[in-house]
Amino acid sequence: MRKLSNELQRRFAPTRKNSSRNSAQQSRTRTRREQANLATGLLFDFDGTLYGDWRLWISIIEGTLSDFKITITPHDALEMARRMIENGGNAKGTIRISSIAAALAKDRGINLPEEEVRTRFFERLDTRMDQTGPDKKLVELLKEFTNRGCRMGIVTFVRKSRILRRLDVWKLKEYFPSVITPDDVLEFKPSPRPFLKAMEELHVQPDECFVVGDEPVDMMGGREAGAKTIGLPQGFFTGQELEKAGADRILSSLELLPTMVYK
Repeated sequence: MRKLSNELQRRFAPTRKNSSRNSAQQSRTRTRREQANLATGLLFDFDGTLYGDWRLWISIIEGTLSDFKITITPHDALEMARRMIENGGNAKGTIRISSIAAALAKDRGINLPEEEVRTRFFERLDTRMDQTGPDKKLVELLKEFTNRGCRMGIVTFVRKSRILRRLDVWKLKEYFPSVITPDDVLEFKPSPRPFLKAMEELHVQPDECFVVGDEPVDMMGGREAGAKTIGLPQGFFTGQELEKAGADRILSSLELLPTMVYK
């Protein structure tokens, strides 16, 4: 009986040891998965958030219309933008900046093909962006977020080819593993779908994700996707309009974002 007992101990001792090792490996795997699920996600709009503000848009609008021999003042452009917003031009919580230029021309009795105006607008914008490059403070901020383990993406109305070219020229591609545009999903902002797709690509959970933007569509879509929403009133929409659309917080500058993310 003693021999049988010793034999059983020898036979099953390695099994218990392997079982313990397997259990430890499974525990480490679960921990890695849990850490991945808890990673902080940051989803940014591009125009008006990562680059540019209402002053830049007005400057580009002025230049675009000057190509058509139309003279306006900054006040004219700002007034038209606000009029379009207040009269329902933001029915879906967004405004096409190039359409402001076309509306200003029409106000002066000149009907310009909006697509031609749009083309001129983006030509001027691309030239300006090539000349200035990304803001140095933005680059430092992106580096900081990356070093802290944040996973970042962009959800923008800018077409895929344009935004990828811009990130490539500015050498910012490495910071944004996910870039979602209207070319990627059937329904775009204010639908939550583009935000959910970005979260899926970044492997982050909605309740650990921040959506940062300057338009109501960013707040509406981000909120419906289950993320925390941060309004950045740098464009033509006010902080009050962003709050009404569902912004959890309003920040006056992107530089203040770490105070929200790390608290």
